[in-house]
Amino acid sequence: MEDVMDTYHDYQEFLNDLTDWGNHVWEQQTAFHPKESFSALLQKSVTSAEQGVFSPFLYLALSARLEQEELLLLAASLYTERKGELLTLSAWKLFWKNESPDFPGTELYYQSAPLLFYREQEPAKLPESLRITPRIFLFLQGFLLESQYIPGLEWYHTKGNPLPPLGRNICLYPKILHCISEIPGKKLVYLQGREGSGRKLNYAYLAAESHMDLAVISYEQLQTEHQLREIQIECLINHAMFVLELPKEEEDLTPLFHWLKEEETIFLLGTGPELPHIRSIQRQYLPFFLSAQQVLEDKNLFETLTHSYQWECEETRTDFLHRYNFLPGRMKDILELARSYALSNGTDVITGEHLRKAILQVSSHSLDKYAKKIPGFYQMDDLILPTLTKQKLFHIIERIRNRKLVYEEWGFLEKSAYGNGVSMIFAGPPGTGKTMAAQVMASELNMELYRVELPAVVDKYIGETEKKLNRIFGEAEKSMAILFFDEADVLFSKRTEIKESNDKYSNMEIAFLLQKMEEYEGVSILATNYLQNFDSAFRRRISDIINFPLPDAGLRLQMWQSMIPARLPISDEIDFDFLAGQFEISGSMIKNTLIYASFLAAETQHPLLDMELILKGLSHELEKSGKKLSRDEYGEYGHLF
Repeated sequence: MEDVMDTYHDYQEFLNDLTDWGNHVWEQQTAFHPKESFSALLQKSVTSAEQGVFSPFLYLALSARLEQEELLLLAASLYTERKGELLTLSAWKLFWKNESPDFPGTELYYQSAPLLFYREQEPAKLPESLRITPRIFLFLQGFLLESQYIPGLEWYHTKGNPLPPLGRNICLYPKILHCISEIPGKKLVYLQGREGSGRKLNYAYLAAESHMDLAVISYEQLQTEHQLREIQIECLINHAMFVLELPKEEEDLTPLFHWLKEEETIFLLGTGPELPHIRSIQRQYLPFFLSAQQVLEDKNLFETLTHSYQWECEETRTDFLHRYNFLPGRMKDILELARSYALSNGTDVITGEHLRKAILQVSSHSLDKYAKKIPGFYQMDDLILPTLTKQKLFHIIERIRNRKLVYEEWGFLEKSAYGNGVSMIFAGPPGTGKTMAAQVMASELNMELYRVELPAVVDKYIGETEKKLNRIFGEAEKSMAILFFDEADVLFSKRTEIKESNDKYSNMEIAFLLQKMEEYEGVSILATNYLQNFDSAFRRRISDIINFPLPDAGLRLQMWQSMIPARLPISDEIDFDFLAGQFEISGSMIKNTLIYASFLAAETQHPLLDMELILKGLSHELEKSGKKLSRDEYGEYGHLF
């Protein structure tokens, strides 16, 4: 290899040797590489260069295909670049061994090929710019290469493959293409939208419009600059557009933009409304928003999608359409999984149970980090509430079932400023059935229910409360879970005039939560013990307010009797009328009283729940709330105390 490092200091001597060798090479190459092949290869190289991806071995690889005059021009430019110090022709001769092969250059793939043999030697005998990978060499030779597997990289092959119309925005990608072509300088395109709204699909349409494939990788999967270079090479080889999906959590993207500094246009997608550190990016920032609401309004899209599957009955299909507000991407995933469940049972007919399982599987989220899942095993008949309260809850459940029909098919969404989500306040003293009513809603609607403890969300540091709320609603969107914000009074004390900085930031947190509830397409509930803490301006922006008063004597009698389990041994002398009429307590206190009294009965030799044990349980329950009854308040049973 010593002769490789020899240099010429006489330009004419170099040209003479180069001309002799070039004539020899050209005679060999013309037999194997027609001029058309060279033109195609050169066009690929020009296209790649325009995209900002340069192959360091380009001149060397192309030199074997250049005509004599072109070869001399190349030599002249190299002489200028090297400032009079040039590699000898033996560097080019490393392409071939002394034996002339049938197809010059193919033995580069042999393990003993000179370039492969020497590429890992230290110290390197060749400058870095002369090293080449087999895939780049194959590409430069004009071979058609399939995309190489890179962990985390998604390929969308648009060339010759029709793209689905699901979620396509026919106005969006032409607008992006126009901006890219008309605006000078380096650019950064950011497409923002909810997961499943069709962001990748619309980028795929943009790539197809440019006769390119699409490659997408998430920021979490991109570990090193070397990995990014591999992806860029694959995009160059496959003539593909590269898109990076940003993380959901805020990250410092400075290293990323440094890695991509040579790119003419950077394409990003994400869910956040604005890129962090956007002011430090020395590029023309081009943000685009993919409206989920516009996608949801396209009822023909969802009708076409669901009609492509087999259903047990039409009611199952329409109920699925009207009940859930899934975006196209997520809906298709759910339907595909539901059909898989059906196929595993020997049929392709989708049932309601297949859908339920698929929804829970596909709509995976991280809400458990911020909230507690509450089982929804109660039914409407289990609720013992005033008639008006129960009727109002029933109508809200029916409204949620039919909101797609009314808002989208009948057109009221066009008249609404905030979409078709449902926000509510459940107001009433503790233990009056607010949480149980939310459980009934979840059960009736076949939806997940998550209880968010607002005291754990409210943060003393400025801006942290908003970040937590944003994460909660972002995760809830994946499954359209019912969000039940308990102990809302910690945040929603009556808003006052701003007298100090704490008042200002508290009002900002309230406004942010209200905004997220309005934007949320699912169901959100605020539970409070004091409705008076909510001012009128706030109440006007909530869909519904349901009051849960303490039960009257008639409702309390139903509760005392209905909460006795069938297998519980009880005395025939229990006076339920006295219990219901004498003690004005909530439903949860009645339940707790019966459970405590039952444990007292279990301690006796002959377990039997009687009036004495129930009154002892009631006394214990009242003492927890700071109330102690006198003997007279126990009426005719006062002698027991």
